[in-house]
Amino acid sequence: MNITLLSGLIFVAVFAGVVFIHEFGHFIVSKLLKVEVEEFGFGFPPRMLTLWRQKGYLLLKSGQRLEIPRSFGLSGWSAVLDHELKITADREDNKLILRTLEWTETTPGKKNTNSADPLKNVDISIDPSGHVIDKSLDKTAERKVTIGSQAGAIELKDVIAEAHPGTEFTLNWLPLGGFVRPKGENDPTVPGGLAASSPWTRLAVLFAGPTMNLLLGVIVFSFLFFQMGVPDYTKVQIQDVLAGSPAQQAGIQVNDVVLTANGIAITDATQLHDIIYANLDKPVLLTLKRGNQTVSVTVTPLSSRPQSQGAVGISMGPMMVQSGSVIESLQFGTLAVYEQTRALILLPSQMLRGQVSSQDSRFIGLKGIYDLFGQAVSRDVQSREPTASTSSSPAAPTSPQTPTYFTIQLIGILTISLGVLNLFPFPALDGGRILFVLPELIIRKRIPTAWENSINAIGMAILLLFMLYVNVMDFVNPAVINLPK
Repeated sequence: MNITLLSGLIFVAVFAGVVFIHEFGHFIVSKLLKVEVEEFGFGFPPRMLTLWRQKGYLLLKSGQRLEIPRSFGLSGWSAVLDHELKITADREDNKLILRTLEWTETTPGKKNTNSADPLKNVDISIDPSGHVIDKSLDKTAERKVTIGSQAGAIELKDVIAEAHPGTEFTLNWLPLGGFVRPKGENDPTVPGGLAASSPWTRLAVLFAGPTMNLLLGVIVFSFLFFQMGVPDYTKVQIQDVLAGSPAQQAGIQVNDVVLTANGIAITDATQLHDIIYANLDKPVLLTLKRGNQTVSVTVTPLSSRPQSQGAVGISMGPMMVQSGSVIESLQFGTLAVYEQTRALILLPSQMLRGQVSSQDSRFIGLKGIYDLFGQAVSRDVQSREPTASTSSSPAAPTSPQTPTYFTIQLIGILTISLGVLNLFPFPALDGGRILFVLPELIIRKRIPTAWENSINAIGMAILLLFMLYVNVMDFVNPAVINLPK
């Protein structure tokens, strides 16, 4: 398959998947805590079609309950609340099943302005005080509205006090995740809605989306460790060697394990780093384990090299050892999510202190993420292609490469980033909404809903502008991000 097409398909599937998982968290916790959800959408509007609808019910002022069948086609229930309606129903298994709703809508009439002569077709009269009255302004237009295809055997005239229509599951045209529309999300006067729920319920629903993203991150990284092996923090392994660096000139290779440096046993990367920088411009003797062999090389760290490239031009980390234990993989997967979350939380303060360059801390949009997935998919596919033997014989067997897992790593990073960024205390994000709930737990008094809705609306506008800026910059000044060799 074409790599570009494959990258595009994986990008769409992954981005949609992590957003969907986030929204599914909000949805499932809402249902568990009895918060009604009006719509769960697959993809983003506009709507393509309604997949199915859960059964709901109506409570009438008279105290009767009507079951709403799945096929009943009314979404805007607020329009029929607190109005007297003609209702028909059928009785099945001692339950009233709604069949039709009927009411009359009245709209003001308009003057007849079609005539060329403004004095024609005008209905006027004179009141006792001598004022002219245009009666056409008092005329109204009536329209009978009926919802439901077939009337039931039982006819009622009543008022709907509460509508609990059940969740509508929809398929939408933009395949980039999904959305949840809780009932009464921003209106505490709506019975059974999110805003009318207790503060603990609202907190649980708000935390559920980011939590699902972090749990997905644990699963992804646990799978990654199960495939690649788990880190042994007592051994240091070479993960990358820069071209033209002292390390490359000395013959150091990727996956070499450093046993000693100048005769000192190496047990962690910090120890090796300190030895290298204590011997700038001096030769350092390294003993390396390369597969089943032990080799010795001499490398000279250079003080003249840029700090970003390192004195010898290597990146290093713990040695990866194969693990057959799911539990051990889960432990390291959880640790990886913790470290990634911690790094994202500390990033703003590091940016303010200048500890992270603007290029390294730059936000990227959809194009930037797509470019990263393009690199990852290409590298992963190439790593699984056999390499030709150096033998001159045409029948010489090919040798397998070490497979890479950059795509899986990016999936883990993306879902963790989405979860953590949604918890940042900015209006319209889950974290911003959580901030409005916390004072209620302490002072037992709710922040005015009008304030909360206004601030969240302003926050959403700022977020949309920021997202637009980030995505435009992806094209105007693309970020240069290269995966490790």
